[in-house]
Amino acid sequence: LIVIILFMGIIIFRQITPFLGGLLGALTIYILVRTQMTHLTEKWKLKRSVAALLITAETVMVFLVPLGLTIWLLVNQLQDIKEKTGYDVLGKDTLSFIVSILPRIGQIIMESISSLAINLFVMVFVLYFMLIGGKKMEAYVNDILPFNEANTQEVIHEINMIVRSNAIGIPLLAIIQGGVAMIGYLIFGAPNVLVLGFLTCFATIIPMVGTALIWFPVAAYLAVTGDWFNAIG
Repeated sequence: LIVIILFMGIIIFRQITPFLGGLLGALTIYILVRTQMTHLTEKWKLKRSVAALLITAETVMVFLVPLGLTIWLLVNQLQDIKEKTGYDVLGKDTLSFIVSILPRIGQIIMESISSLAINLFVMVFVLYFMLIGGKKMEAYVNDILPFNEANTQEVIHEINMIVRSNAIGIPLLAIIQGGVAMIGYLIFGAPNVLVLGFLTCFATIIPMVGTALIWFPVAAYLAVTGDWFNAIG
């Protein structure tokens, strides 16, 4: 029976691995907004479904507003390159060239973006139902933990501290990377330093590709314009 349980556990884990980011993200946000959910349902007397919908909408806005701003800035940056060089970065020739010589990199980028989009959807979907069944879920977790009450509370406290530390640390790390990249852009004469630093900051959340999604095209742009020293820098 133990072997069967372990075997099934391995299979389940392998199947949910692509969605693990979304599941962990939902758990992280649930811990962060748990107090807000309690406030809405107990003090304001809102239905759990309504409160969960409001908090989920708030979460979506927190993700969509910076993402929309980032996409807008990126498109403006590409248009600025076209105006300065007369070369259409998003044109058919460029896309065909990239597809022909860099199929693997293009595939990795598309897989990363697709994985991010799927995990964001999973995160929002799971978060909504976690908010609705929060108390039952917490009671169930408390029951299956093999500790006494004092140790259980200690474990839960440590988990809360770890989650909150990551929730602060990951954005802080993104800001630091964006700031360091901005210094590099400034030293090596990249255009629109502030915009590129902002885009680099948000590129840190994209799996596998990360900040290279910004600095590599900048280096390529400098190389195309003949500034090889700064491009290499």
